[in-house]
Amino acid sequence: MKFNLNTQKERKWKLLFVFIFFIVFNMHSQSYLDEYDQLFVKEAKIINYHRPDNYFYVRAVSSYFEIYPNNRQSQSNISMINKDNQIMFSVAVIHYPEGKTRAQKYLIATRDLNRRSKEAIAAEMDNRFSNKNLLSVSLIKKMNANRGYVYNLKVRKNLYLGIYPRCKKLIVYKDNVGRVEILFFYKYGQEDIVKKEIEKTWGMLKFK
Repeated sequence: MKFNLNTQKERKWKLLFVFIFFIVFNMHSQSYLDEYDQLFVKEAKIINYHRPDNYFYVRAVSSYFEIYPNNRQSQSNISMINKDNQIMFSVAVIHYPEGKTRAQKYLIATRDLNRRSKEAIAAEMDNRFSNKNLLSVSLIKKMNANRGYVYNLKVRKNLYLGIYPRCKKLIVYKDNVGRVEILFFYKYGQEDIVKKEIEKTWGMLKFK
């Protein structure tokens, strides 16, 4: 039986080319993700951040679809989806004014920026699935924060993005510095899974 040596060599070169291509592609993808991470940290300013495992970036969610009519959420900085269970989370980082202008001084003097009003929470909370709960001291310490809450948001009847019927909202405060709002979107039957994802990803953000 005769072998075509030229054909074998061609196959080897093709395999080598494919191998090199994937290495370069992965390096480029990782470089892009690293740049995205750095950009987020630069924009966020008041937090440190590391990307959680098994998630990929998507377009920031609150910028293109309403979660619930007339309930506006803060503009997201980043959004990510879990590769295995499709749970999606978005993060909004809100900086508090430094009091350099008259308008900022007035805002600081007239509003308690370090706590959300009961009326505001009641308007967006879906109390069919949860009440407002304080985050544990251990979780708050991991974020170098002062306090935090978690509760379910109301979600539109035809599902968020046509996919997600449920959403958990976490609000974490660093007094006189800012707050972080994290939304976890999940499907029916994923209540236990989303709790595990919150635990697994906790610590990806930390106030400076």
